[in-house]
Amino acid sequence: MDIFLYFIYGTALFFFSAFFPYTGLLVSAVFLLLIFFHKYKSASLKIPYIAVIIIFSASGFFYAKATYSPQTTPSELQGRAIEVKGVIKSERLSSSYRGTSFLQNISVIEASDNDGEKLFLKELRALNEKQLDKEKIHYFKGRFSKDGYSLNPDSNNYPPTFYVQSSVEIGNFNPGFFERMRTRLNSFIRSSFSDESSAFLLSITTGERIFLTSGTRNAFNVTGLAHILSISGAHFGLLFVVLFGLFKIPFRYMPYKLLARLTIYVSPSQVAAIMTAPFLLFYLGISSLSIPSIRAFIMITFFLAGLLIGRKGFWLNTLTIAAFIIVLISPDALTDLSFQLSFIAVLCIGIAAERLRKEEVQNDMTERYAKDNFLASSVSFIFKYLRGSLLISLAATAGTAPLVAYHFHYFSLISPLTNLVITPLIGFLILPAILFSSLMYLAFDFFPLIPLLDKFTLSILGLIENIARWNYTDIKVPAFPIILLITFYTGLLVFTAIEHLKNKQPEKSRILLYAIPLSIAILPFFIYTGIKIAEPKGLSITYLDVGQGDAAVAELADDRIIVIDTGKSGYQVGEYLRYRGIRNIDALAISHMESDHAGGMEYLLNNFNVIEIWGNGIKGSLNLQEQILSKYRRLHRADVVEGNGYKILVLHPYDKFYTSSSKDDENNYSLVFKITGYQNSFLFTGDVEREAQEDLANLKHHLNSNVLKVPHHGSKSSAYENFYHFVSPQIAVISVGRKNPHGHPHEDTLSMLSGTAIYRTDIDGAIGFREMPDGSIKVKTCREFQFTAAQNQTQELSNLKRLFSVW
Repeated sequence: MDIFLYFIYGTALFFFSAFFPYTGLLVSAVFLLLIFFHKYKSASLKIPYIAVIIIFSASGFFYAKATYSPQTTPSELQGRAIEVKGVIKSERLSSSYRGTSFLQNISVIEASDNDGEKLFLKELRALNEKQLDKEKIHYFKGRFSKDGYSLNPDSNNYPPTFYVQSSVEIGNFNPGFFERMRTRLNSFIRSSFSDESSAFLLSITTGERIFLTSGTRNAFNVTGLAHILSISGAHFGLLFVVLFGLFKIPFRYMPYKLLARLTIYVSPSQVAAIMTAPFLLFYLGISSLSIPSIRAFIMITFFLAGLLIGRKGFWLNTLTIAAFIIVLISPDALTDLSFQLSFIAVLCIGIAAERLRKEEVQNDMTERYAKDNFLASSVSFIFKYLRGSLLISLAATAGTAPLVAYHFHYFSLISPLTNLVITPLIGFLILPAILFSSLMYLAFDFFPLIPLLDKFTLSILGLIENIARWNYTDIKVPAFPIILLITFYTGLLVFTAIEHLKNKQPEKSRILLYAIPLSIAILPFFIYTGIKIAEPKGLSITYLDVGQGDAAVAELADDRIIVIDTGKSGYQVGEYLRYRGIRNIDALAISHMESDHAGGMEYLLNNFNVIEIWGNGIKGSLNLQEQILSKYRRLHRADVVEGNGYKILVLHPYDKFYTSSSKDDENNYSLVFKITGYQNSFLFTGDVEREAQEDLANLKHHLNSNVLKVPHHGSKSSAYENFYHFVSPQIAVISVGRKNPHGHPHEDTLSMLSGTAIYRTDIDGAIGFREMPDGSIKVKTCREFQFTAAQNQTQELSNLKRLFSVW
């Protein structure tokens, strides 16, 4: 099995070397040296074995290189016209786009721009005025937004979205046998069950997840059951246990003579294995063929094959073969999060199960007495089941927790309990029932158990949602450096190697050996946590990239959080808050109620605990609903909010302020305030234009600030010289959309900022400021935090520094 591991290692090295070419060579050299000194005692065997390692690792590297097709990046697509031939793969998706527009996923067959240049894309999202039929091939003409992506810490990278200008249906997609069954089944379940129940049943039956609501997804995340919503090894494993057990039942009631004659040729386990295999193949066929489901199917297939030939066990070999097959099919699967979570979970479960099995063997003699006593044997069985299930659940949770925390920024405290209780209910009752009914429907056009299954599913979903509302069900985890992931999983691999080889080690040396991987895995987390706790608190402000709009997050010295404007959707703000491990917003300060500043208010109110909403008291273009009014606080000039280490002074508007404009001028009524830390101040100006700036200039030195958020995205109408003179900023931040149609920022505004350090969200992405204890300001940009392909040692050194960095 080692040769498969070396092939996988070579494949991983290909992706790693794009950013760390010299480090990759160094790691490989160290790896070969360790193998050389450990694998064989005979020197004559070491050299050929090293050659085998090099050959298979190189095979994996060059195979990945030959099959790799780099995708056209969102930054390369912005503003470009596109022609696409593709298949509609989803119904309407939920989105932030308002009105009657429809957003749908497209599997790309071929794509190019108007100049005929080929674009390398696997999947796109099409925004259209009408909903297009699923599984139809269309030819599209459209255009990408000039500002179609955001550059913020931990931004979600959804498939690029283009606006459809014209579409022509050019034929039916000719799906295979299983795909036709899947489509038919999706349609029936959607029409026959309640919305919430059907969305969940589809996710565990065919892998169709687009109908799941954000509330359902969040409830499963909080309770540590998110893996259930994607068809994975747990589904196949539970289904296998149910089917294998059911098919063995008849043998218990078979006449002894017939059973004895039958077992001459085949064992009950072999018959059960043969009968189970077609059902597992059926489940794989109608599922979405995700990486976890393929991995699980391969592993179970090898297990069944082992039963048929009279061998079982070797779970680590089976896991390795499954990984090799998936990597052979798609080398870039190694970079897929579902691949990583799936194999790590199974690895940890396998280690825990192996320990349990060895304990059972050791305790076999002591348990023989209990078998003569029904009560004792029953209690022993229940205790062993609960203990084993809890240990396996804890192993899977502990193994995947760092990866889940890194990507999703939470850690479920009740995951072991919910997986112990709820996962069996779903796996042993709902999953077999829905698959049995689906098979009956596809074979005989009859779907039994609809009312019972619908009610039971709704009950389970209700239970999960109730548990999710409990206090302290999860911990929000702030972002941490990726180096902690590397050290943790290096420790896990070392631990696995020790488990595999421990029988060859003396008993006394095993404890010392286990201390090594545990130190590698856990100690860096404690060191990092200690550094963060000891870090002095101060004012920290991040201006987010929300396109042609405004949004910023201020983290104050007393841990209060203020969100200043939301952008059009609020999604970027929400992603950043989750990235920082924040669930409460102490104040949501809205400069004015135009959509590019306040459009995301509803999203933040629905997804975070917002204590107060600050505003200028003017209703504006967005309706103030009761939910907003109950938390609303109007601010006027001279209002002050103070706390430990900061002061917020409101400068505009005031009751007697008015403009000469005949139209309703919301911009000039923007809320303007200054946040002052220990020694530095940050001025937030909304969209104030010349008239408001003239009025503000009367405040003279009160305007003076170290950092200025330039008004109205740097427009010409906001370029009043006296205003900039009195602010006299050292640093200016312009929140502006890429290639925006307004020509922002204007040359007049930029000339007034001559001599000032200028940062722009369209160029730098998110921009962060932190006031240091000595009064200096530390500035960072999101673009600086991005890993880049390393062409030389300097670029690789920058990437190595990023391993230890966090926003």
